[in-house]
Amino acid sequence: MATLVTALTLTALLKLCTLGYKPLELALLLAALTGAVLWGALSGPQWLLNVGGMYAASAAWFWGLQATEGIGRAALHWLLLVGGFVLLIGTRLYLDLIVYGVGL
Repeated sequence: MATLVTALTLTALLKLCTLGYKPLELALLLAALTGAVLWGALSGPQWLLNVGGMYAASAAWFWGLQATEGIGRAALHWLLLVGGFVLLIGTRLYLDLIVYGVGL
């Protein structure tokens, strides 16, 4: 469930990223939604690591997207957009299915 929520939320937050919202605000929103979904499924330390890791990874991704948007390097921006999205969702899917066994 957390993977599905993360994927759908990331696509919605991409639009907000282009509207001028700050990367830390968007990352906090994503981490809060993912943390709410994982609240009862994980122990306390696991939950904190998941929420903190999701916040750090998504903040770096959103910051990188905003930094490469207007500098004229479209290839780098698209590589970061697609590669980062796949990496974030792939990591979340791996953690949910293989490590914790939570499910989609």
